[in-house]
Amino acid sequence: MIKQMQKRIVEGIQLPDQKQQNQLRKDVEQALQESLKDLAEHGGGPQAEDRFWKRLEHIAAKEPKNRIIYQNYQDLSYFWQYTENWYSCYPPNLSEEEREKSLCAVEIERPDSEKYGSYLTAFLPCDSEGLKKFFEDNGIDMKNCDIGEIYCGSETTNVLTENFEKLPREEVDVFQLNELFCRFDKLPEEMQRVYGLTLPLKEPRTVKEMINLMDHLSEVCVVNGIQNERQLGEFLVENELFDVPFTDEALPYLDYAKIGREHMQTHESKIIHGVYVEDTSYYEMVQTGQESTDENEQSDDYEMKL
Repeated sequence: MIKQMQKRIVEGIQLPDQKQQNQLRKDVEQALQESLKDLAEHGGGPQAEDRFWKRLEHIAAKEPKNRIIYQNYQDLSYFWQYTENWYSCYPPNLSEEEREKSLCAVEIERPDSEKYGSYLTAFLPCDSEGLKKFFEDNGIDMKNCDIGEIYCGSETTNVLTENFEKLPREEVDVFQLNELFCRFDKLPEEMQRVYGLTLPLKEPRTVKEMINLMDHLSEVCVVNGIQNERQLGEFLVENELFDVPFTDEALPYLDYAKIGREHMQTHESKIIHGVYVEDTSYYEMVQTGQESTDENEQSDDYEMKL
């Protein structure tokens, strides 16, 4: 993208004198390359932008005809903003491939610029100490920064984006996000899929709640190939998982859709994209409650006997 913008700017310079045109194109291309090197070494900000425009002003001042470069002002301005955003990121100097492989990209509004669309980017997961240093170097308040967009590009993380869209941006903490994706990255592939199904089931309202869900994935039951309540009812009856047992004689007369619907009404569960998902911790709570009741009853009986 950066090379395409450079080519557009340089080839947009047209002069009647071919020799002057070639020289001006060469000077502008060199100025753009120097700006990219400046960004890679020193980052963006008002001072870096000032150096960018001064390079072009120096070229325009050499020859009156060179002022033609300002006809491309919009392209030059967009080139600067795009490249500044590109190089103002952590970890620094990531390739296009590395950016695409990152689980998440968080855009943070630049505190030193009033221009619309000027931002810093954190690619997650990353080293938290390095991220803190990046915030400090760019004058960002770690506890009160303005988060713009949160992008999760892969199929396994798309569902996380859907959940982020429901969260108020002012309540999202970048360092908690980083912890979330550090832990997500360490999950086995199958458990990443389970986590992706658990989010729409539990609907966490904060990033902290999203993190806490990872400690309870073993309590989530996932059954593939369940498209509707009727199929769920058939699955429950066939595997003797419904709360009420049925004799073989009763099977032809059962309303499987109603059985599936009643089960979901009494259990924390959903059918999500052809997959049945249930939080089985419900059973543990019920069993624990029963055991506690039994213990209390025994204790009371013992005291009465005394």
